[in-house]
Amino acid sequence: MVKALKEESMATMMVLRTRIEELEGELALCREAVGKRVSSATLSYKDIMENYFHAKGIVDDAVKVNTASMFLTNIALLWW
Repeated sequence: MVKALKEESMATMMVLRTRIEELEGELALCREAVGKRVSSATLSYKDIMENYFHAKGIVDDAVKVNTASMFLTNIALLWW
């Protein structure tokens, strides 16, 4: 009886160890995915505008100011 109980508990422990290893792998994958999403979601307004100016080829500061104000106006209108 004791021997059977010991064998059963050993088998259960092996199953649990295997499952823990699987979950640790999934956790690492989730951390990687969330880490990337969070870092890309924390771009500041300045970074977003600089990327936009670079993509459009805008280098003149006066044009940047006008473009940024139009961008902010459009965003404000979307929220109202």
